[in-house]
Amino acid sequence: SFLVRDSSDPRYILSLSFRSQGVTHHTRMEHYRGTFSLWCHPKFEDRCQSVVEFIKRAIMHSKNGKFLYFLRSRVPGLPPTPVQLLYPVSRFSNVKSLQHLCRFRIRQLVRIDHIPELPLPKPLISYIRKFYYYDPQEEVYLSLKEAQLISRQKQEPESST
Repeated sequence: SFLVRDSSDPRYILSLSFRSQGVTHHTRMEHYRGTFSLWCHPKFEDRCQSVVEFIKRAIMHSKNGKFLYFLRSRVPGLPPTPVQLLYPVSRFSNVKSLQHLCRFRIRQLVRIDHIPELPLPKPLISYIRKFYYYDPQEEVYLSLKEAQLISRQKQEPESST
């Protein structure tokens, strides 16, 4: 699996995280004269006009067994690490709800026995105390609850007239 993400280095636009030979690596994608690439062996320099084209080409090369892209070793004398990109991870399809992320963060910072002391409404305290790892059923439940609330809010003005 690999993930293309925003780079934390202001000199680069994007970074790439991937696993190779049992180790997780992070590298920056080069953007030069409107093209994207990773460091390549000079004989096989491969630049793409868009990130999407770069990802598609990298997957194609990885699937057919060609290691076109390499990660330079930080240790002089060691060979470069082959970069095999097969399974892109979409950060958009795996985004958790804001409610879930807030609970996760609160649980990281506050001991479970201190949660009832937080200055929050009781239903929120109850929610924060629940099992906080991602549960797809919870996302469905929260979506249904939100839809019910919106439906009730639409009905209330009609019934009062």
